[in-house]
Amino acid sequence: MTAQCPQPDHFDPLNRLDIFLLRQSIFLSPQELNVLYWAKEGRNNREIADQLGTAICTVKKHKNNLIAKLGVEGKAGLQQFLFHAAQNIPTIL
Repeated sequence: MTAQCPQPDHFDPLNRLDIFLLRQSIFLSPQELNVLYWAKEGRNNREIADQLGTAICTVKKHKNNLIAKLGVEGKAGLQQFLFHAAQNIPTIL
């Protein structure tokens, strides 16, 4: 019996995002990384909360933590970071 490679799924781009951040010495919790990923995908707070099975206030708290950890200024800075990340994350590492 041979081992099979796992098929790519939505976590493949999530792993690429994590590696992109780690290369910049930005360390996020798994929850923060998930919120950042879904925000990068264009989801609003309610959609992210539904996707992660959590409350909207929890998503907002994670976004505030992201703003602090990423060193950006407010929601606009977070959006600029997400735009930059989307343009610079390689499709294959």
